[in-house]
Amino acid sequence: MAFIDELAEGGGNFIFTRTEGGASLKPASGSDADLASFQALVREVKDHEGDGYAVHLEHVSSDRPGNLVDLLVLQIDG
Repeated sequence: MAFIDELAEGGGNFIFTRTEGGASLKPASGSDADLASFQALVREVKDHEGDGYAVHLEHVSSDRPGNLVDLLVLQIDG
């Protein structure tokens, strides 16, 4: 099973939304705990980049210090 398929199945503190040709990932809520745990997922997604997808956009939260990513947009290979 490809990593992108594992993301689509969910099971973490994040929301996976599939779009035509891509997907987005964001923390399950706006809580500090969910945003902090989302950073580990960001690292994992970047580590698996090339396994059927590419990171198109990393949005950094403007509400919190520390350059925390609060949205990832992926381009999924055909």
